[in-house]
Amino acid sequence: MTRFKYIAFHAGRKVSDFIEADDAQAARVTLRERGLTPVSVEPAPLRGKTLRPRNAFDRALSRWLISQSSIEQTFMQLVVLLRGDVAVVEAFETAAGLAKGYLAQALWETAQAVRGGASLAKAMRAAMPWVGELYLGLIAVGEANGALPRMFSYCVGLMENRRKLRNEIIRALTYPAIVVLMGLGVGYYVSTVAIPQIASVMGNPDALPPITRSLLTTSDWVKTQGYWLILGPVLFGVTVAVLRHVPGVGLALDRVGLSIPLFGKVGRFSGNALFNQTLAILLESGISVIESLALIRGTLSNAFYRRQIAAVRASVLAGKPLSEGIAASALNHLSPLSKALVRVGESSGNLADGLRYVGDFYAQALARRLDLLGKLVEPALVVVVGGMVAYVYIAFFMGMAAMNATAG
Repeated sequence: MTRFKYIAFHAGRKVSDFIEADDAQAARVTLRERGLTPVSVEPAPLRGKTLRPRNAFDRALSRWLISQSSIEQTFMQLVVLLRGDVAVVEAFETAAGLAKGYLAQALWETAQAVRGGASLAKAMRAAMPWVGELYLGLIAVGEANGALPRMFSYCVGLMENRRKLRNEIIRALTYPAIVVLMGLGVGYYVSTVAIPQIASVMGNPDALPPITRSLLTTSDWVKTQGYWLILGPVLFGVTVAVLRHVPGVGLALDRVGLSIPLFGKVGRFSGNALFNQTLAILLESGISVIESLALIRGTLSNAFYRRQIAAVRASVLAGKPLSEGIAASALNHLSPLSKALVRVGESSGNLADGLRYVGDFYAQALARRLDLLGKLVEPALVVVVGGMVAYVYIAFFMGMAAMNATAG
């Protein structure tokens, strides 16, 4: 069902109102049955804009063009609206009016599907599947037990936790990335512009010292093959990304990635924080352990973590406690605190609280690890860049000294 705004004549008077129908033609028929003469029937404008149904191309693009921050902001708005006892359909229509682009269209389609009798979880899964099974599962539970505001609030909490972890990693990598790019830019300029000009006045290369000849050779390579400095890392990254989707290979790569010195702990701490914090929120919302583990498994990007969570879920399905499932899997080594606090939580009935404490601990450990990496990477980059500058200067002055000796 779509909401239309119409202008019509009734008993000689001009009237304007809204009507819901499958399409504009059906709306005109309904108006005539009510004794009105329609003048115009248009899709109802929403806060100054008209939303049209998305086609297949729009739906395919929605997944890639709608940011996680926009989804989080929309869910926060829905929490406020639903806690204020605004009806679900009206809340989604209001959120659609505040959103933009494909997100606004998806919210509007969801509202119309619910207005037509569909459940909210089913309508969202059809109109906005890119929200993720984790959040759609929470919404389905909230719809079933009448706690939608609380479930949307849980969704916002999960999104906030993931955003904070992601921002911590991005912030830690931004400075090194900028320094590396600036170093590559300066090195490329020196190799392709400055060094060739210097080489033109140095005369016979055979009379130059080895370090100077190596500098000239490096300059020639950068001029002809320097694009590999950018293309090489890009190809490596694309290759690794493709191989991660190959069964078995991706599992091995993700497992090795967790063991890399210094950087491996970033992946482990991040995975531990997401696993424990998410499981705590899901259990607190009333979702069973088995269903919670299934939802978490579908949201983690690391294949090795997914394998271990699947093993834990199989153990719980076999009738064993969650703590025993964790103890029998690699999570016992990846997240050693989880087993102890889960066992205590199972005895005391505060399982969600124990998992939350563990998740917060690993989130703080991740922040400390990223801070340490930043402190280690900065001097390492200074040494590398300084070494490059020293290499160029030494090679240049030794070349000049050799020229002066030859001339003398």
